Amino acid sequence: MNRRTLLTRIVAGFSAIALAGFTVPFLRSWFPGFDEDVSLDVDVSELSAGDVKTVRWLGRNVLVVGRDRGEEAEPFVLEDPGSENSSQPEFAENTLRARRADHLVVFSNCTHLGCEVEVLAGDGFEGFSCPCHRSRYDTSGRVEKGAAAKRNLEVPEYDYIARTVIRLRKV
Repeated sequence: MNRRTLLTRIVAGFSAIALAGFTVPFLRSWFPGFDEDVSLDVDVSELSAGDVKTVRWLGRNVLVVGRDRGEEAEPFVLEDPGSENSSQPEFAENTLRARRADHLVVFSNCTHLGCEVEVLAGDGFEGFSCPCHRSRYDTSGRVEKGAAAKRNLEVPEYDYIARTVIRLRKV
């Protein structure tokens, strides 16, 4: 065997190994991981009205806000008050946009360009504001009319598994 044949076989062997290395993850992406548990339990026992808890889930921040049970302030005119054009589960298609009135659960990304929203707090929880283009959201995550963002903050799918524990789950 001459030197040229040996080098050709070595390069062909490394090429086959590289091809297998790239093919296996590609093929695995076609089949969802049914056994993967992508839920997250969040303890909200320490949250009082106006407190905000941030948790990381599915590569994004989720804000859990403690609210007064009767809190439903509308400090400004809203772009989508009924949340018909916003991304959320069916249970959030109400003015509070929540399963229960004492907690609001939303992703922290502005619906305009995805910037992380800031929590507005004066005498209490007053809503959210996007630092990039100044879109404002009320205490239910609904966007102000005329803002750069045209949709309300996204509400993830979640359930209460106990009185003070929220389970975030992927649909």
